Amino acid sequence: MGCGTVGTTIISPALSSITEQFSVEESDSQSLLSGYFISLAVFQLFYGVLSDRYGRRRPLFFGLAILAFGGLIAALAESFEALILARILQGLGAASVYSIIRAIINDSYGRLEGTSALALITGIMLVVPICSFAFGGLITDLVSWRGVMLGIFLAGLVPLVLNMVLLPETNLQPLKRVELRTFIRDYLALMTNQPFLAFMLASACCVGIWFTMIGFIPFEYQRIGVDTAEVGFWFMFSPIGFAFGNFLTKYLVHQIGLERMAQIGGVLSVFAISALLLPSLLSVSHPILIGIPSFFFGFSAGFVMATTTMGAIASAGELGGSASGIVGATQMGFGVLGGAMVVGVGGYEQFEKGVAVLISLAVLSTVFSTWAKHLGKQSCTA
Repeated sequence: MGCGTVGTTIISPALSSITEQFSVEESDSQSLLSGYFISLAVFQLFYGVLSDRYGRRRPLFFGLAILAFGGLIAALAESFEALILARILQGLGAASVYSIIRAIINDSYGRLEGTSALALITGIMLVVPICSFAFGGLITDLVSWRGVMLGIFLAGLVPLVLNMVLLPETNLQPLKRVELRTFIRDYLALMTNQPFLAFMLASACCVGIWFTMIGFIPFEYQRIGVDTAEVGFWFMFSPIGFAFGNFLTKYLVHQIGLERMAQIGGVLSVFAISALLLPSLLSVSHPILIGIPSFFFGFSAGFVMATTTMGAIASAGELGGSASGIVGATQMGFGVLGGAMVVGVGGYEQFEKGVAVLISLAVLSTVFSTWAKHLGKQSCTA
């Protein structure tokens, strides 16, 4: 799962180098993220259904192979347009990881145990994106952004080989067949499932903040004098905070509950994201004033992501694979939406406007977490 996130994180410190080489605007770099996220969003829907029908292993192996191929094509790209197409291909492959790993956890654990397991696995797997931020900058400085794309190639190839050897099949009762009308019926059923919707939207808003930050915050670091290698270091603050939040969630979720944990995380994220405005309010420019709020956002997101993701999938019952696909697609969709909003309001040029978009997503995540908590109380009293 960690290797599946490499394509999202390792490219962030390299964005300015890519825009310089291809002589495009900073805001154009958003298309390298948006193309990847849109592909992730769309194809998670299909991987979820395919894994319900054919088991978890085969669709996962196919996706990892496509991820590796996309990394290789990107490393050889001679135009910005070709690089965008390669990123779309990477997203197609990585979608299998995001969708199917959650379904595997749902196959193997109950509701609370699954949340605890996802929090633990997410905390451990964050070693990969933490290193990706740092090494993405170093590789760009020492080799070039093409070296970063070769890193994505390896992130697909290595787990493909390991999973072919080590991963057992967890979907022991696959669907006998998948028809279009069944596909539509199942998704319509999920769209009328209020607990599923509440958890899904809370999760999507929180993940949307994360992916939106990846797009425009590196340029703010560089505007205040941070070089490419250092950008990766400062960007590590957020996933480190996320790791701490996930480990704490593993131990607290049984006492506090999914809904309450998500609500607390949402409130904390509003304060953490709002603190990104401090440099403007204090008229002081230092990377620590971005890094520390990013750490606390990551910490709060650790309360939200695992709880809301597993809450949504568990609410879907036997449609766990399809639910995982929808959750992942919506998360990526909100990443695209957040990035588009930042571009639309001029957040790449004026950092404060971009932060305002992040604050709005944090508020929405808190609202949806509160809705999930309210629905949970209703089900307990019914």
